[in-house]
Amino acid sequence: MKAIFLDIDGVIATPTSVRLNYLLHRRVDTQWYDAVALSYLGRLVAQTKAVVVLSSTWRQDLESEDPFMRAIMTNLTDQLAQAGAPMADCTPQLPSIDRSGEVGAWLDAHPCEAWAIIDDLARFEDRPEVVEGHLVLVEDSEGIRYRHYRQALDILG
Repeated sequence: MKAIFLDIDGVIATPTSVRLNYLLHRRVDTQWYDAVALSYLGRLVAQTKAVVVLSSTWRQDLESEDPFMRAIMTNLTDQLAQAGAPMADCTPQLPSIDRSGEVGAWLDAHPCEAWAIIDDLARFEDRPEVVEGHLVLVEDSEGIRYRHYRQALDILG
């Protein structure tokens, strides 16, 4: 199995998509995500057959009882699926552990032959072995672009 650990803010929710949603008066529960970033993500999944694992703090709202938060998460999962990158799972939420610990815990339970972590922040200190050679660091001002797609493709093989 191959996995893509996906952050949201700065990766598929970019300043461009935020501005577009604002200008078009789209509600946050119907917001659009960056079309270019979603396109590259979908292409990456299609070429590598990797599963998408949500590693973003957004995963905290997956089980929310709040109807508005559920609508936001439904919109997110629907747009990922429409882009060809359906969310298969999410990393566990572990207290006092950074994102590398959460990714590592997921990998401990789901051994993978290859994985890429796509994020806009390098917040990975607990388990550097999980991150080294697997991190695709995206500029939060632009999201996933061709060079990130190529880097992730190289990582996933």
